[in-house]
Amino acid sequence: MASDLVFDLSPTQTAFVHSAAHINHLTGPMGEGKTHCGVARLLAHAYRCKLKPLQAAIIRDTHENIKTSTAISLREVLGDRAVFKNDYKKLFIKAEFPVECDLFGIDDPASVSKLQGPQYGTIWLEEPAPIHEKANAGLPREVFDMSISRAGRQKGSIPNLQITQNPADENHWTTELQDEPYEYMIADDGTVITKRTFHIRKGENKFLTALQRAMNQAAFKNDPGKWARYVEGKTATVHQGISVTPNYGPERHYSQKILPIYPNLECYRWWDGYQHPSCVIAQYNPAGQLVIHDAMVMVGAGVKELIGEKLQPLLMSPKYRDRKIPSWRDIGDPSMTTSDQSTNTMTAAKIIQQLLKTRFEKGPVRWNMRIEPINNALGRSISEGRPLIVISASAVPVHRALKGGWHYKVDNNGHRLGNEAVKNEADHVGNACGYGIAILLPYNVRDDYKKKKEEVDRAAKMKRAASYGVGSSVGYSFPGSVIGGRA
Repeated sequence: MASDLVFDLSPTQTAFVHSAAHINHLTGPMGEGKTHCGVARLLAHAYRCKLKPLQAAIIRDTHENIKTSTAISLREVLGDRAVFKNDYKKLFIKAEFPVECDLFGIDDPASVSKLQGPQYGTIWLEEPAPIHEKANAGLPREVFDMSISRAGRQKGSIPNLQITQNPADENHWTTELQDEPYEYMIADDGTVITKRTFHIRKGENKFLTALQRAMNQAAFKNDPGKWARYVEGKTATVHQGISVTPNYGPERHYSQKILPIYPNLECYRWWDGYQHPSCVIAQYNPAGQLVIHDAMVMVGAGVKELIGEKLQPLLMSPKYRDRKIPSWRDIGDPSMTTSDQSTNTMTAAKIIQQLLKTRFEKGPVRWNMRIEPINNALGRSISEGRPLIVISASAVPVHRALKGGWHYKVDNNGHRLGNEAVKNEADHVGNACGYGIAILLPYNVRDDYKKKKEEVDRAAKMKRAASYGVGSSVGYSFPGSVIGGRA
């Protein structure tokens, strides 16, 4: 870091500041020093690139919020080293390796064009999630996507996109970003774009007083969602319905890293059709765990487009191409074997068979014959208590579906409405998993129903017998005998 500036950082802040990843994402409760840490990373990156000055952009939802919030925080951290100009649209940070910043707000998606001109060495997105009580509308996903392409354009710079924020709710794009793997993207030539997310824990900022923490707690004590985000530093859960897969536990089933494809072992592709086709790729590992490696969905397209634009490029990537997979099994929605209205000779299943040189297997039709097997499998373990099913960090859509995105609709009292899940993107991914798991790990729903019925009947008989009383005076009635007599 620049030798003329000293920052007293916590372990989490230090890891964020010195991370070598291209995308660095920092979340934490209010008052835990996220902006302080963001400034430190700006200067550390200038020192790393040895640029005088480093060209940077600091972006918020509106320029007004930069003036009334961000600029004040920056001045508190930097003092007279922060020189603002042009109505807080320019910032120059005086340091051994100085930083020259453009500061602007993105008031609507059209404002994204502001990013297309300058050549930046780093871009900082500040508070991209909405904070309604502070009149912060947040930043759209398009700003993040464009920032990836613009950060690192300055000659001699290393690409750096940094994000600092309070946690969002579970449906915001920054929460989805947290779930993305370290290898955020692997280009056609093998170049890897990396991403790391850091979480500052409540209490890490030793300079925040107990009274300041108590005031923060008092502000959000009546709102569980805001308490989670601003006090605990956790993602706020949106209760959108009842999960189809209550046995799924992210801590147990979701890996924090991309799991390898094992060579010389069969792989599976699970399919769901209609106008939002999805494909999930899985494989048993040598330990006997069913590993879900990848998942893809294509909204408003067909199976042919999904295979050509997403699946085949993935299968040709080094991840699969060099693993000598001996065979594939394709399992999916049985309706994919039915021709559509446009032709009587072609079906989605035939397209899969022709393009992938495979045989399509139909999964079960009935809803409970798909859902019971997947929930049963999620509840099972193999040796040493390890879960039977594990989700690789590269299969983010499956993780999002199983943790609650795939859900039943509920009424105002929280009671389930209907027997099938809400139709959304998660539903297509969940259904694909249901078809595949039902074939690979069948669960006899009828036997389970019979067992439960026997238990209910046995309990009813015991209750009825108990109602007759206890002792030798109990009477029985048999055909042809007198009531109260002995058989």
